[in-house]
Amino acid sequence: MVNIEDFELVSGKALWGVICGTYVLPSDEVVGAELQLAVEHLRHGLSAYADPSGDHYEKWEKTAQVSKAEKAFVKKLSALLKLSATHSWQMFQLFLLNEYRGAEASLSEVLASQRDEETFLGQLWNFYLADRLHLIRCLRHVVANTANPQHPYQSLFHNFMQDVLDKDGTLGESLVNQVMLCTKMAPPTPQSHGPHLPPHGPTTWLAHHLAELREVLATLLVYYGSTSQSPTPETFLKLVQLAQGGGLGGRPEIQEGIRESHAPLVEALDGAHVLLLTLIINADSPISDNKLCDSAWVKKLDPTMAGLGARTPHLAPLLAWAVLQLRASDGGPKGNPRMYNKLAQRAVHGNVFAYLQTALNNTSIQGDELLVRLASSVVYSLMCAAAGCLDLERMGCLSVLNTLAKRCLAQDPPAQLFWAEEGGGAGLLLPQAIEVFPYDVQPLLSLMSALAVANTESCQKVIELLTELPNLSWVLTQSDHRSIQIRGNDCITTAPLQVLPSLTIAADTRGTLISTNPPVVTWHMPTNAWQALLGVMKLLDEEVSGGASIPDQKLMETVSATLRLLASLLTTLPDHLPAFIHFIQQTIVLLRRISQVSRPPGQLVATLMEFLTEVSTQDPKLVWNELESCPLLPFLAAPHKTGAKKGKVDPFLGYRAGALRALVCGEEAATGKYPILSSYTRLLICGVKDGFSSGSVNGGVVFVAREVTGALLRWCYSSQEERDTVLNLCLALLHHTLEASDIDTSVRDLVVKQLVDSSSAGQTLLSVVVGGANLETAINHPMHSPISTHAHRLTRTAQMALSILHRLVGEDTSMDGLNQLLRAAPTPNTPLSGGRLHSSTSPHLALTVALYAHQRLNPRLSYLALRTLTRFAQKLNVPLVACLGGEAEGIRDALLRRLDSATEDVRVKVALLRLLTASTTRQQGLTNAFLTPPEKLLDPLTSLFNPSTSTSSGRELGLAVVELVDALWSEKYTTATTYLQDKSDFWQALVQPLTKEKTNEVNNAIVGHTLRVLARQVFSSDAKPSACLKSAMDKLCDPVKGTICQWSEHIVNSLEDSSHLSDDVTELLLPAWRDLVVVMVARAKTWLADKQKVSIASDILHALLNQLEKESMDEKLALLLAELYLALVKHCGKNLIEKEDCFKGVGKLLVKVQEAVMTTPTHSQMLILGAALRMVKLTEPSSQSQGQALALLGPVTWLVQQHGRLAGSSSSSSSSSSSCTTAATLSLAAALLHQCLLRCAPDAARPFLAHTPVVPALLHAVETYMQCGEEEVVGELLLLLSTLSRVAELSDDLSTQTLSSTLTLTIPPSKTGLLSEVVWGVVWGVRREGVGGVEGGVNVAAVHLGALCGALGAPHRQPALALASATLVSSLAPYASMWIVTHPASYSQLTAATTRCIHITTQLLHTPRVVEMELSGERSSSGGSSEAPAIAPQITAATTDVLNRMLQVVCACLSALIALGPDLTDLLCGPGIDVGAWALFFHPSFRPVSAHDPNAQPSLASLTSVLDLYDSHASKESRGLSPCRGGAPEVGLCVQVLAVTAEKALLLLLTQSTLALMRPETPPRDSLRVRHGLADEMESRGLSPCRGGAPEVGLCVQVLAVTAEKALLLLLTQSTLALMRPETPPRDSLRVRHGLADEMVGHHSSHAKDFRFCSLSSSTSMTVFYIFPFS
Repeated sequence: MVNIEDFELVSGKALWGVICGTYVLPSDEVVGAELQLAVEHLRHGLSAYADPSGDHYEKWEKTAQVSKAEKAFVKKLSALLKLSATHSWQMFQLFLLNEYRGAEASLSEVLASQRDEETFLGQLWNFYLADRLHLIRCLRHVVANTANPQHPYQSLFHNFMQDVLDKDGTLGESLVNQVMLCTKMAPPTPQSHGPHLPPHGPTTWLAHHLAELREVLATLLVYYGSTSQSPTPETFLKLVQLAQGGGLGGRPEIQEGIRESHAPLVEALDGAHVLLLTLIINADSPISDNKLCDSAWVKKLDPTMAGLGARTPHLAPLLAWAVLQLRASDGGPKGNPRMYNKLAQRAVHGNVFAYLQTALNNTSIQGDELLVRLASSVVYSLMCAAAGCLDLERMGCLSVLNTLAKRCLAQDPPAQLFWAEEGGGAGLLLPQAIEVFPYDVQPLLSLMSALAVANTESCQKVIELLTELPNLSWVLTQSDHRSIQIRGNDCITTAPLQVLPSLTIAADTRGTLISTNPPVVTWHMPTNAWQALLGVMKLLDEEVSGGASIPDQKLMETVSATLRLLASLLTTLPDHLPAFIHFIQQTIVLLRRISQVSRPPGQLVATLMEFLTEVSTQDPKLVWNELESCPLLPFLAAPHKTGAKKGKVDPFLGYRAGALRALVCGEEAATGKYPILSSYTRLLICGVKDGFSSGSVNGGVVFVAREVTGALLRWCYSSQEERDTVLNLCLALLHHTLEASDIDTSVRDLVVKQLVDSSSAGQTLLSVVVGGANLETAINHPMHSPISTHAHRLTRTAQMALSILHRLVGEDTSMDGLNQLLRAAPTPNTPLSGGRLHSSTSPHLALTVALYAHQRLNPRLSYLALRTLTRFAQKLNVPLVACLGGEAEGIRDALLRRLDSATEDVRVKVALLRLLTASTTRQQGLTNAFLTPPEKLLDPLTSLFNPSTSTSSGRELGLAVVELVDALWSEKYTTATTYLQDKSDFWQALVQPLTKEKTNEVNNAIVGHTLRVLARQVFSSDAKPSACLKSAMDKLCDPVKGTICQWSEHIVNSLEDSSHLSDDVTELLLPAWRDLVVVMVARAKTWLADKQKVSIASDILHALLNQLEKESMDEKLALLLAELYLALVKHCGKNLIEKEDCFKGVGKLLVKVQEAVMTTPTHSQMLILGAALRMVKLTEPSSQSQGQALALLGPVTWLVQQHGRLAGSSSSSSSSSSSCTTAATLSLAAALLHQCLLRCAPDAARPFLAHTPVVPALLHAVETYMQCGEEEVVGELLLLLSTLSRVAELSDDLSTQTLSSTLTLTIPPSKTGLLSEVVWGVVWGVRREGVGGVEGGVNVAAVHLGALCGALGAPHRQPALALASATLVSSLAPYASMWIVTHPASYSQLTAATTRCIHITTQLLHTPRVVEMELSGERSSSGGSSEAPAIAPQITAATTDVLNRMLQVVCACLSALIALGPDLTDLLCGPGIDVGAWALFFHPSFRPVSAHDPNAQPSLASLTSVLDLYDSHASKESRGLSPCRGGAPEVGLCVQVLAVTAEKALLLLLTQSTLALMRPETPPRDSLRVRHGLADEMESRGLSPCRGGAPEVGLCVQVLAVTAEKALLLLLTQSTLALMRPETPPRDSLRVRHGLADEMVGHHSSHAKDFRFCSLSSSTSMTVFYIFPFS
């Protein structure tokens, strides 16, 4: 024995939402799982609800872990529902999950309040009754669609039914038991259901009870009608006994409670019962197979069946029983035919056929397609069987039988029987209908119209039948008698007789007179019915065009029947439209004719428009082109400007309503029936949806929006259904107008204006929206009750209204007017939902829309409401959560429950997630409300991350989830991000589409948002990512699987086909990929392996090449790719440059840029050039780097040339994206070329430079950008020019004269940074050209003399120019005589400035703190002493850099002066040297000279100061200390440069001292001081003769070179010292002179092959050469 209490209750309402296949389409797995959970409940149906037993509450109380208040409430609920405590608790939980509208936090308060508890119990009472009803409805739906191929779950239902639900074939028995159970139920009373029974409880229970009985019987009807199962005679007996007396709806126990509102339910119950009994009897079935024909059962059933007939509904099974038994007794002695004939006559005379027609028209039947087919089949089968056994014509039933047959023949099975059985319907109805055609077209055309909509086969047979009829009937006129001979009832034509404009009866045609008043003849001739019908239409056209104010009524009826037939044919066979073109044209002509009548006949106009509507569904242009400017229809001409001064436009100036206004707003509004308005609105909808725009269409839209929609709720209607239909059609037209892209903007603006007007159409829209918000309660009423039927119709209207509202909120032009509706009240006294009236204080419109969140049976409403709320969140300037008021928490909890439900409509979840995503930016309060607490929203997200990707809805849900997560991260909702960042399952679910699925199977938008979330989290985590994030990223970056590289390849591949490129890729995926890669290579450097970095960079490079190769390049894509590639080069450049193909690829990229320089965005070019520059700078000068640089040299040279030539071509600024070049682009290209040249040998670079006119382009660019003030760019160009001057082949473009003449006047002296590069260019030119370049060098020196001298006078402020100036002097020194002749002033001033520069710079190098103060502005260079301040400033890195550059300046100045002076060897040993020809730059003394005295000539002490500087830093190397004379702080001077500088200073000291001693004009005292001072300096530095040998094997060449240099210097020093000492004997002096000369000459000649030049050059490229032998 099965314990019913063990069954787990399921919600029938929730199950219906899953399996109905109307709104929600979950996957087969979800639907199958829900059916499996509900299988026992479905199998037992109403029997599955356990009644309370004696100790049911105590048993439940012991195991229930709930609060005391909930236990007490369950006890009351159990008594109210008469349900066990276990099932009561389960029902309570189902209510909270699916129906409860309050906040979960307020539930305890509700249970604690007695008044609220009573209301709560009433809601649960209604929910319980409705849920039972929905459960039976679910069962019928499953059974009905097991064989319906159009249902999405047909296969699933079939398997479930066959293998689970009805596996043993007992479902029918279970349903019969449920019927018997229902008949034993008694209405509830306070005594039986406790004191908490609601006041409306008995009435509500009775309505649901009747509905339950009807649903169970309908399920039995479907079960027996669509399966192979058949009931037993015992079952039939049980069911037929229920029809005795008052029937199921007239049982004594419920009769007292029946009210007028229950009448439709009683009728539906009787209809289902009658049809079920008739189906079981099956009067048309073979007698041998029918168990009810068994004599034993006939005897048992006869008394019961004979007792039927007291009520009209029971006549149908009585007739079926009588017909069955008549057929069984036909031709045999068995049975009592006379009795059965009497029973049949009783049924027929009781108007059984009229009742069957009423039963077929019942809304409970018409609301279900399968029931309509089954009921029509049952009734038509009974009708055919009765026609075969009874003389129905003699009984006077043909009229009602004809009507009933047409009603049945509109369905598929009866239509097939009609055409198959000549003796059935076709033999009974068709001959009589054909006989009177076309005199009376109604019988034939109405029959054909019904058959035409049954199926395509039947429709084709209708067309074939009417193509050739056997005869023609027409009335005779007086004039016709002259062409006819009449003999009795026989007629014959003596001449051709024209009966219709397109139909003529030939001569000698015979006919039969079938009527004398009026005389009607049936002519026996083949007739094409279509020609006859077209002739009738032309006849009516002639009559109207002839001036008839009231056309013939019969003609209008004939035309109406014809058009209804044509509409039915086109509905079933739309491809046959061309075959009816003549009828279409005649219809349009007739409509134009009718419109000219003073009072057009409304019925004819409605029929004409109905047919044209059907035509318009196939070809709207065919109709509307012909109807343009029809006087009947509204028209809107193009708007004309009025009030030219103000420029205003009157949109209604060209509007006229036409005659349609009087028909609709006058006649139809008065009668309450609107066929013209309905047809016309459908006609407009077809035109608008097809994108057709004309004056008639626009006028019709304005007419409906302006004159109809606003008045709809004030008009009268013949029925509620009529009102709902008209309302839905008008809103549908306005909705399609807002959606149409081809409609005139002026018309759309007019519609928007009307819809936001609270006194016009906006009021109707608002009333529908408000009424629809309360539909859930009405829908919960029993199916097919007036309230429920109206509510279901209104849901469609509410859907349309919400969709319109969604569109209005999206229109920017509507927001001002829409603000009027936000607080407007709906139309009073028009509660569309049939529920309670609205309160006096109208809620905010946003709250009204939000209440749709509680709509569960129609998720489409909730979906549209959430989309509208999303628009509100984006557009409203007030907090949306404030608009929701006290309902906010309840709405939030309801939406969160729906989000967490596995069976919820995916679209609702998507819409909710999109609402939350939109609110993150503008409605933070709403987002925070959903995040309080965060787990209610965020926990379901993990399970929603990866829904089934096999459906578009599943992919859309996954996208919506990651969009929300992305928004939470981007808008920095720390509550959400903090909660999720440590959730391992969240991160695993987030990366699952990237790691588990194939790249081409995942939505690009999902990937893009996922990558953005990962990028932001990795960035915020910095170097300390959480373990959860690290685990997820490790999966993504696994080098073995190569997932990250696969996605890189996928993204690159998705960019190749630009024709199929979506915004998801360009706007989301690629930027997100860029962000993630940049973050990983910049911050999380360990996640990507070197191979992965190289692979990704290769993919990006390939994508860039692909973009540049396209004819129409996507600029945004190219920019993103270039940004990403630059980032990769910046952070992974060392990995990239190790690959040989890397530079080749970049070279190809530069070639593509050079080829498309005019079309490639300058920003993209800059990024590409920047990446190439970064790569080149990462290489060290070597043979390998030369090859890499040469790969780029060619294209970059051409790029420099192109951008240089284009400089100044655009009038826009350098930052303009529309310009084909910018200063920054040229600067980067020049820098890249410069770096390439530095890494290439001149011989290797010259071939690339020889064929490119780059120098003229650079000179042009320098002039152009100098005028624009782009000094930084000009500096880069000048640096490149100086390098080219050193590297490139000598040409006229690169000559010193060209450079000096072009650049000298272009660069002003004040721009010292630029001037230094000009000087360097000239320096290299002078060195290469020799004498030919002197003039250019002197020109630069002469023009910028002041700037050059000024830089040498303040080297700490202008070290670059000072260095260039000293080098220029050094370059011109070999040509000093030519220089002096060309421009003596520059020679004298520059040499003096060079000398003084040595003095000043050396002093500053000894006092670095003073330099620090000078550079920081604490002290001017011309005032104060050089002493260190009391508080020594800290030497900064910038100052150290300046000091090193100053040291280079000193070295360059020393080289210049050495070059301007005599060679020391020549001076000492050269015979007959002219001492007076050489200038003495230093005063011949060792007395220190102040650096602040501009007129004082530097002395030899300046050179010794350089030596002191070297000593101080050399001691640092030897002792680890830095005493630094003068107390100067330790600075990081370059020891190598310092050593070279000291050597040069020592050489110059010796040269200048010797020259001073040898000059005759030197005073003896000064000579003596020079000798003594020089001797002291030499002694103090330990320079004494040194003898000895060195090993000759294993010696270091570098050390030996330095040793040789020092030995040579020491040799010269000691020799000079010996010669200058007075005590040296004359003979020794002579030997020293000769020996020194021989030594110098000997070394130079005998070892010339083994000698090389060792450059002791500083960074200024000034070189001093010493000669020494190799070891």
